[in-house]
Amino acid sequence: MPTLKINHERCTQCRMCYVACRELNLNAVHVALEPLHRLEIDPHKCTYPVCTVCLAYCPAEGSIVEAESGRWVVPPPADVHRWWLKKELSAFSR
Repeated sequence: MPTLKINHERCTQCRMCYVACRELNLNAVHVALEPLHRLEIDPHKCTYPVCTVCLAYCPAEGSIVEAESGRWVVPPPADVHRWWLKKELSAFSR
């Protein structure tokens, strides 16, 4: 499964991703003590692409990216919300 990370050059530190993630009780977005008390995403708690709530609330384009590909997912590309369809199609084509 792909994981997310925060692009600190684009992030405005508004903390909307943090608040939204806490509301779902996932707590995957946290404030890291080092360095600079930045927001970080815990890849072990994040359930992306099942959950995309942080992407929906983030106002800063390009601030959340897929860790493996570096692809921007804010604003969410159309395929991000269709991950289940890709999974179904790949299973069907086997």
